[in-house]
Amino acid sequence: MKFILYAIYGCIIGVANIIPGVSGGTMAVILNIYDKLIDSVINIKKHLKESLLFLIPVAVGGGLGIFGFAKLLKYLLEYFPMPTYFFFIGLILGTAPMIFGKVLQTKDGKKKFNGYSIIPFIIFFGIMIALSFFNTENASTTQIQLDLINWIYLFFGSALAAMCMIIPGVSGSMILMILGLYSTVLGAIADILKNFSGSIMILIPAGLGIILGLLGGAKLIDICLKKFPQMTFAAILGLMLGSLLQIYNNSGFQFNIQGIVAVFTLILGFAVSFILGNDKIKEKFLKKKEK
Repeated sequence: MKFILYAIYGCIIGVANIIPGVSGGTMAVILNIYDKLIDSVINIKKHLKESLLFLIPVAVGGGLGIFGFAKLLKYLLEYFPMPTYFFFIGLILGTAPMIFGKVLQTKDGKKKFNGYSIIPFIIFFGIMIALSFFNTENASTTQIQLDLINWIYLFFGSALAAMCMIIPGVSGSMILMILGLYSTVLGAIADILKNFSGSIMILIPAGLGIILGLLGGAKLIDICLKKFPQMTFAAILGLMLGSLLQIYNNSGFQFNIQGIVAVFTLILGFAVSFILGNDKIKEKFLKKKEK
C-alpha cells in the first residue's frame, strides 16, 4: 500500500514539475513528504534500503505523471500559446509573494530585510532580462540540433533545473524555459512513441543531468538554504521575475479572443500558485488531513 501511496504522491509532483511556474517542491510540502524526500536523496548511501523503498515508487509515479501530461501540455503550447504562457506568468506572479516572504525571513524565523539580498536579486534579475533579448523559445521549437555542444548544454541545463526543483516555490520547468530547453525536452517526452530514436537522444543527456542535479544539488541547495537563506531566495526571486519578459515575448500576445482568454488564465494561474504557496492555507490543509 505504501508503494501505491508514494507512487500517487510522485505522480502529483511529476505533473507539477512539468508545468512552468508550479513547484514540485511546494507540492511535496503540501503532501507532507518534503523532508523525507530531501533526507532520502541526501542520505541515499547511508540508508540505501530505506531511501530506495521511498524514492523508487515516487520516481515511478513522477515518470507516469510527466509522460502522461506532456502531450496535453505540448498541444496547448502549439495551439493556444497566449493563454498557456499567460497562465505560466500568473503562476510565477502568484508564487512571488511566498518567495519574497522567504527573502525577509531570518534564520531564527523573524522578519527582517537583509540589504545584501539586493545584490543576488539584481544580478539574477539582470541575467534573465539580458537572456530574454538573446533567447526566444516558442511552442513550435521541439528539436535542437543534436551535436556535442547541445548535448552538454542539455546535460548541465537539466542538472540546474533539477537542483532548482528541489526548492519549494521554484519550478524546474521554468528554469528549462528560461534556458530555452523547455520545448525541446517537452517535445521529446510527448513524441517518444512517435519518434523514439530522436526523443531518446534528447532525453539521455537531459535524464543524466537531472540525476546529477538531484543527487549533487540536494546537498548544495540544503547548505545554501541553511547558511544563506535570504540571499538564496533573493537570487531565486530575481530569476523568477526576470524570466517574465521572456515568457511574455514567447506568448506572442495580441489583443484578440485568445488575448482576452489569456488575461483570465493569468488570473487563474495567479490564484492557483498563490493558494499553493500560502503557508496559512497549507497549514489548514494539513490539519484537515491529520484529522
